[in-house]
Amino acid sequence: MASRATTQACELCRRRKVKCDGLPTCTNCHFAEAPCHYPPPKKRGPKTAQFQDVTPPGETLNSPSPATDVSARAEIGVAPPTARNPYSCPASSSPASYSTATNALFASPEIQIESAIRVHLDLLAGLHVATPSETAVSIANHCILLYTQYVFGTVPMCHEATLRVTTQRFFVLPSSIPDSAENQAWIFQCLAAGSGNSETEPIKALRNLTLLTALCAAVTYVVPESLVPTKHLTAPLFLRAARNMLSIYEDYDLEHPDSSSLTIRMFLSSAIQIATGSRGVAFHILNEACLIAMRMHLYDESAVQGQDPVEETILRNAFWQLYVCDKTVLVVKGRPVTIHEPLFESELTLQIRSQRPVSLFDHGHSTDNNINAGVLEDCLLDGFHVIRRLWTMAARVIQAVESTRERSWDAYPHPRESSNRAAQLSEAYFEMITLTNNPPLWTQSVQDSPRSSSGPTSMDKHLSDILQRQRTSYLITLHSIKVFVLSAVVEGNMTEIIGLSTEPLALAMRQVEQAQDFLNVLESVPFLHLQAEGEQCTSRHLAA
Repeated sequence: MASRATTQACELCRRRKVKCDGLPTCTNCHFAEAPCHYPPPKKRGPKTAQFQDVTPPGETLNSPSPATDVSARAEIGVAPPTARNPYSCPASSSPASYSTATNALFASPEIQIESAIRVHLDLLAGLHVATPSETAVSIANHCILLYTQYVFGTVPMCHEATLRVTTQRFFVLPSSIPDSAENQAWIFQCLAAGSGNSETEPIKALRNLTLLTALCAAVTYVVPESLVPTKHLTAPLFLRAARNMLSIYEDYDLEHPDSSSLTIRMFLSSAIQIATGSRGVAFHILNEACLIAMRMHLYDESAVQGQDPVEETILRNAFWQLYVCDKTVLVVKGRPVTIHEPLFESELTLQIRSQRPVSLFDHGHSTDNNINAGVLEDCLLDGFHVIRRLWTMAARVIQAVESTRERSWDAYPHPRESSNRAAQLSEAYFEMITLTNNPPLWTQSVQDSPRSSSGPTSMDKHLSDILQRQRTSYLITLHSIKVFVLSAVVEGNMTEIIGLSTEPLALAMRQVEQAQDFLNVLESVPFLHLQAEGEQCTSRHLAA
């Protein structure tokens, strides 16, 4: 490299010994998503900076998005022109002056906003190429619909009305060209102006956008291809955008967490596990959510008091979802647990329901539909906590088995202690069996609730499908737990304690009966729900 080029090279390009184009954020650093720093000028006298517009030889635009050509201008960072956009940032804050991996502790709000604009425009450009016959807003709305129908019953952590407002805000743009100046100006206005024009309003808007994008990523990966034919094209776009968007404000998010901090990470963990099978990455992101929940003391009822009713409801549900994730780990193993009662600083006092109940569904304006959806949402919450209690009891039984197996019965100094431990194990097992024989009240279905005089509507069928989807999840959970617990008891030679025969043939027949019951359940539920359950449960069964 010539001496003149060397003086203009950034520190990273110098270490890599590659040609640097001398931009405020050079092309190499931009695509490596690395900070771009230049050494201070020497004191021999200033030299005129000369920027080069050519791409260094051998360098490629290595983007996983299928819209590389369409989003080229967004990638290099074209700021909204000031003459046409009264809300545009100063030229010094243009996207060319920073990396996508901007973080809140090291960048100004203006730079964070410009980073978010670039990430979102990349997403829109990719969706435009992947699905030219659909609009971005129709894709996002379809993902929200699929979430309510196939995911909400087991992961009730999003407010549907807020999701749809965010969709209209960020996916309905003035120009049909994704990276146009008009769209850049519009997204900047949505992020920077907000509704309250306060310092936290841009972060709030950015969190809502990241949550919607992460939800679209998780849902698109979860549901079968019959529901989203272009999932293999659109899902990676949503996942990449959600991760990049979170990285922009991640430090602030860790210092000032809210419900989205938990929900986004759960969605990302599920999407990454399904997309790549990278258990280590998925575990790490899920454990981040668990650590945040523990740091927020969400196991304590007082920690959610005084919150906005919607925020309070989602915080409750998000904690219980993370709680059941770690109870699942205690049953099927695979990773360390974080949310565990011995680790709490106080008693587990978080209630299932708030004293200020609020609906997470967008019920529309029809009175009959409000009645139907209200009944269904209560049923879904009951079913969600029945599933949670099943995993809790299964974890208790298996922990008792393992604790007892670690010590020989002869090792106890007093027979009374041995008898007490056997009684505790027996009590935990029969409590679990009692719970398995008392399923949620699915007989109180949407069909039993009041309807309009015109008869069943498409809304009635939609709500009934949601209920049926959770029933599938419940049945699979129930029979999975029975298999896991019986296997643990047999391996620990403790079948007699729970009232089962010790004869190998009798135990083998019991296990065969369980397997046959499981197969009968699989044949009794809709195949489409099995497809969704097989992948969706990854978020709860990451250790399986």
